[in-house]
Amino acid sequence: MKTKSGLSWILGAGIVGADIGTSVLYSTGILFPSVGYLAPVFILIVCLMMWLFKRTYEEGLALSPFNGGAYVMILRSLGRQWAVLAGALTCVSYLATAAVSALSGAYYLSSLFSEPLSTAQIVSLSFVPIVLFALLNIKGMKEPAKLVTGIAATHFGLLMIISVWGGFYLLFGDVNLDLSRFSKITVSGELTAAMVVYGFAGAFLGITGFESAAQIVEELQAPVMATVRKLYKTVVILVSLTAPAISLLCVLILTENEILNNKEFLVSAVAEKLGGRPLLTIIVIDATLTLFGAVNTAFVGFIGLATTMAKQGNLPQVLLTRVAHRWKSLEGYPLIAIFFMVTALFMTAAVPGRVEVLAEVYGMAFLGVMVSFAIGVVLMRNRPRRKDTPRKYLSEWVIKSKTRVIPLAPFLSCLVLAFAQIVLVVSGPVEARNMLIQLLSLVILIMAFYRWGVLEQRLETHSDLRLGLGNYAKLEEMPDDLPKFVLCAGGSGARRLINRAMIHLFDHQKGQPFELIIFHAEQRRNEGFLMELLKRVVTQQIAPIYANNNCILTVKSLPGRLIEGLMTIKKTSSMEAVMIGRNHKRIACEEMAAEVEEELEVKTIMVDTF
Repeated sequence: MKTKSGLSWILGAGIVGADIGTSVLYSTGILFPSVGYLAPVFILIVCLMMWLFKRTYEEGLALSPFNGGAYVMILRSLGRQWAVLAGALTCVSYLATAAVSALSGAYYLSSLFSEPLSTAQIVSLSFVPIVLFALLNIKGMKEPAKLVTGIAATHFGLLMIISVWGGFYLLFGDVNLDLSRFSKITVSGELTAAMVVYGFAGAFLGITGFESAAQIVEELQAPVMATVRKLYKTVVILVSLTAPAISLLCVLILTENEILNNKEFLVSAVAEKLGGRPLLTIIVIDATLTLFGAVNTAFVGFIGLATTMAKQGNLPQVLLTRVAHRWKSLEGYPLIAIFFMVTALFMTAAVPGRVEVLAEVYGMAFLGVMVSFAIGVVLMRNRPRRKDTPRKYLSEWVIKSKTRVIPLAPFLSCLVLAFAQIVLVVSGPVEARNMLIQLLSLVILIMAFYRWGVLEQRLETHSDLRLGLGNYAKLEEMPDDLPKFVLCAGGSGARRLINRAMIHLFDHQKGQPFELIIFHAEQRRNEGFLMELLKRVVTQQIAPIYANNNCILTVKSLPGRLIEGLMTIKKTSSMEAVMIGRNHKRIACEEMAAEVEEELEVKTIMVDTF
C-alpha cells in the first residue's frame, strides 16, 4: 500500500495551533486594563471573525497554492516592489514570534522556582527551544511537526478540562461570586469609544499565527485544498471553544486586583484557585511547552517564506542549499534554519527586558501580513486563473462591476484587519513603532541588495537552463542529437515528478544517454518564479542525485498554453515522447495526455506522482 506524502491536516493544524494556542495565555491580560470585564466579549467577536479569515485564506491558497503566503499573493498581483514589503513584514513577524515565544516560555517556567531566575538564566533557557527546533528543522519539517502537534493537542485538551472544571467550580464550589463588580465594567469605571476601539483591535492579537499555513501549503498532503480546509476548521473550532471560555473564567474567578497583578499569568492564577499547586505546576509546564512549540511555527513559516523569496532573488540563493543527496535523513534547508536560529538568538538576547515591546511589534507585523494577504486575494480574483483552480473554494458572494469582481469575504477581512492594524500602530508605544521600522528597514535593505544587479536581470530574462551530467558535465557544447523527452511541470511537487520521470527514462533507455526537457508553460507574465523554482529543483535536488549518469537536463519556459508551447518545442526539436504527471486528479491528467497526443501526434507517457 502506498503511503501519502506531505504533512497531514493534523500535523498542519498542530503547527498553526502551537502558535495560535498561546494567545489564550495573554489575550485577557492585554485587554483587561482597557475594556475590563468586556474582554471575553471582544475575544468571542474575534473568534467568530476567524471563520471569515478562514474563508479568505482558503480562497487565497486555491488561487495561489505556493509557499510564501502574503509575499506570493502580492508578488502575483502587484509585482515585486510591493512583494518585498509584504515579505519583510512576514520575516519580522516570524523573528518576533521566535523571540517572544522563547522568552515568554522561559519566564513562565521560572515562575515555578522559589527564587526568581536572573536575566542571564532566563535568556539561556530561552535559547533551548530556538536551537532545538533549528536542529529538528534541518532534519525536515515532519519530525518537529509531530512534536508540536502533541504539545498543541495536550494544550487544547487541558484548556477544555479547565473550562469544564471552572464551570463546575462556579456552580457548585465554595466561591462567593461578587457580581456587583461588573457594574462598572472597566477598571476606571468608564467606557469610552477609544477604549472600545482599542479593545477590538487588541483582541486580534489572540489569533497570531493564523497565517502560518500559507507558508507550508506546498508541503501539505494532497489534495492540498482539502487538507487546508480541515486544518483551518480544526484550529478555528478549538480556539473558538477555549479562548472565550478561559477568558470568562479569568474575569469571574479572579478579583480585579488579582487580574491586574497577574496580567501575564492569568491562566496560572485561575489554575491555582481551581486545583492548588499541583494544577498550577501542570499549567505552567503546559504553557512553557506551548510557547516553546510556537518557536517551531516561526521556523516553519520562515523556511517556507525564505525558500520562495530566495528563488526570486530577494534573499541569497545560497540559502536554498540542501544536503539530502548526501545524508537522506537531512531533508530540510540547513542554511535557512541556521540563519534564522542565529538571528532569533541575537534578538532574544537583545530584548529580555522589553518582551512587551517586542510583542507589540509582533502584533503590528502580524496584522500587516494578514492585510497584505487579503488584498492579494481580492486582486487575484480579477486576474486569469489556473485551469486547475478548485472553484468550490472561491467566494460565491461577490460585488460585481463592469470589469471587476470583489469577493466579499476577503474584502471584509481586509477592512477589519486594516482597521485593527491602524489602531495598534497609532495607539501602540512609540518604542514599538520605532523597533518595527528599524527591523523592517533592515530586512528590506538585505532583500534590496540581492534584488538589484545581476540576479534581478537573470530573473527578468528567464533564460533556459541546460545542464550536462556524467560525461556531458564538462563539455562546453553539449550534443543536440540525443533522444529528447519533454516533461510537463507546473512547479508544485516538481521534485517528485522529475525524479519519477528520471527513474522511468533510465529504465526505458537501458543505459543509453538522453535529454530531458522540463517544460513549464507561463500563461501570465508574472509567473517567472515557477521557472526559478524548477531551476532550483533541478540544480540543487535532482542533479546531485544523478551526477554520474550520462544525460542532459534542460529547464525551459514559454509563454502561452501548454499545447502551444509543446508545439513550439516540437518545431525545433525531435521529441521522442511527452511525459505528463498523473496525480490524484487521474481522469483530468489522462484527458490532458490524450489531448497532447492528438494535437502533437506524439507519444505520451504517464508518470505517477503519488
